[in-house]
Amino acid sequence: MALEVLWDRLADVEAKSGRTCGRSDGCNGACCRPSAIGGEPGVTPKEIEVINRFLATQRDFQFYEAGRDCCKFLGEDGLCRIYAVRPIDCRVHFCKDDSFESQSNSDVSNLVEAYHSEHEAAFMETELIDSVVFEQEIGEE
Repeated sequence: MALEVLWDRLADVEAKSGRTCGRSDGCNGACCRPSAIGGEPGVTPKEIEVINRFLATQRDFQFYEAGRDCCKFLGEDGLCRIYAVRPIDCRVHFCKDDSFESQSNSDVSNLVEAYHSEHEAAFMETELIDSVVFEQEIGEE
């Protein structure tokens, strides 16, 4: 299964499930602050490639727009600036409540597990998103 196919299938499952952010203050990008939630999304080599292609089309893209304590792709407005090509880890996280714990969904888990088992070598090369230096980021710091 191709990455884009997985994204489409995940979107279908999520649309049918009605899953939404469960935070009492609504989805405000608070879970995009790894220091606050104690976790950081991982990205596979394929996701890095897709994100780099997307970033190449963005003029004047600024990393860490929302600050260094946030995901490097979070905008000042609290929205993901790479939403169309966000990693799998971001696509499947829906805050269960104000604790930032993710809602579970067996259909989502099964899809992701099937994708990763099919692409096991790439999955084993997963890196934390903040550890990756994306092509457009070189020379920015």
